[in-house]
Amino acid sequence: MSIALAGLMYFISLVKYCSCMLVLLALAACGQNEPAEALTAAPDRPNFVIIMTDDMGFTDFGAFGGRDMKTPNLDNLALNGIRFTNFHGHLSCAPSRAMLMSGTGNHEAGLGTQRDIERFRGERNYERYLVDRVATLPEILADAGYRTYLAGKWGLGGPQALDPTQRGFGKAFALVPSGGGHLQALFHESRYTFNGKPVTEPEDPIYSTTLFTDQLIAFFEEDRGSDQPFFALFAPTAPHWPLHMPPGMKVSDEASYDGGYDKLRSLRLAGAALAGVLPEGVNSNPYPSKAIPWDSLDTEEKALQIKVMEIYAAMIGHLDQEVGRLLNYLQDMGALENTLILVINDNGAQGGPVFGGPPSYLKDRSFDNRPENLGRGSSWANMGQGWADAVNAPFRDGKGTVYEGGVRVAAFANWSKIERPAAVYRQYLNNMDVLPSLLELAGIDHPAPHFNDRDILPVRGKSFAGVLRGDNSSVHADDEAITLSGAGKHFMQRGKWKLLKELDADWELYDLATDPYESQNLAAARPTVLQEMLVEFRLDAERNNILDR
Repeated sequence: MSIALAGLMYFISLVKYCSCMLVLLALAACGQNEPAEALTAAPDRPNFVIIMTDDMGFTDFGAFGGRDMKTPNLDNLALNGIRFTNFHGHLSCAPSRAMLMSGTGNHEAGLGTQRDIERFRGERNYERYLVDRVATLPEILADAGYRTYLAGKWGLGGPQALDPTQRGFGKAFALVPSGGGHLQALFHESRYTFNGKPVTEPEDPIYSTTLFTDQLIAFFEEDRGSDQPFFALFAPTAPHWPLHMPPGMKVSDEASYDGGYDKLRSLRLAGAALAGVLPEGVNSNPYPSKAIPWDSLDTEEKALQIKVMEIYAAMIGHLDQEVGRLLNYLQDMGALENTLILVINDNGAQGGPVFGGPPSYLKDRSFDNRPENLGRGSSWANMGQGWADAVNAPFRDGKGTVYEGGVRVAAFANWSKIERPAAVYRQYLNNMDVLPSLLELAGIDHPAPHFNDRDILPVRGKSFAGVLRGDNSSVHADDEAITLSGAGKHFMQRGKWKLLKELDADWELYDLATDPYESQNLAAARPTVLQEMLVEFRLDAERNNILDR
């Protein structure tokens, strides 16, 4: 029975699926069931693998300062590649992924908001799905002869017509909505599609990260021996809420979190300084946390908080293990040498109360959140504000805000052709820059203004392919204004200056060169800079129908 047929029959028959997975895992583990055939690309056309994690903090990787985390596989990639310490996504999942897929702003791509908000309904650039005015990265690569795969979160449009197989992915096992449980379904409708067709989950849950890894390896296995280069998006949902414990994982024996989130925040700052990823010349984070001080919590609440953080750490440790399994497979198949691997977080870790959800579409569900049940599929918990502040250190706040803790993310690239391994690149980059970078490395021109019988927008991103070749100069000019917004929250960066506005708040202005933690609002002290940037923002808002509310 072929791997492809077995993969399909999984979704028809749980029994056949389980049998297939046993075979697949054996193949991935040892590569001895069949003669190894290389998944190789032509020398001048590299393979690409993007690993996009979901709601991680800036210092969660060991290579970025999280010495309490167990991420050896990801750390090895980072420390033998280039770490990007000034890389930006967006404030939440869908806008960030839209930027990555389109090379444009999230508004131009149709994701001015990812939630159904009445005031935005019917407005251009607020369609809430990836519109055909942009050509996606997999569409362009597939048109140029690349094999294209997705395993994991899509989150860029719910209707089946907007499945990733309709936007350039030749093979896709996709979580179509923006979130869901890791051990059981938390949606009434089918969450998953397999090559464009809705599928149901097995009754016996398979942890989400393992499931996505299995499917991506299965796609590679189906095409083993092909001489076409490939592009793969591996998009696990961990450690996005709800926090579910991976089966077989154990929490750390080192009592890493017994001292609480205030202590962890200090340790993360020290770790980031040792890792060389803090902004130059700045070694502390003076902004006040919104969390209740650790010493104010009683013993029971502390125990609950510690368990929540241990589950979060286990989710990241398991993610690292699955990345290791994927890397071993590519190595065994002879593909790793010519594969550029880019790891990006979509946004910062999410704060708020531990039980401050679930979202509205789950209000009719009941969850067992007793301490002894936390981490199981029947529970629902978030990591909480204190831990989010700690893991987003050194930056302010987290997911859902336009402060740096929400939009600045850990990112790194690993490739055998990188000229400066173990380098740290400190200049500004963002998700829009990925598409033009990969196209340049593949020798492909962006097709704007026309692609496959439709008019498309040009890219806004700038290629950082030169950085991978050893050029340490800035990709974005100091006078370039980069505007991003989402659901009425706005920010613009121009050189060292950052302009931002949270909902129902005044405009704020920060000098990120001297204050990367956004602790000193200079809006009143630098009125000329504020007004100049507001003029630029409003011009861009008019061009892209960016609405204030």
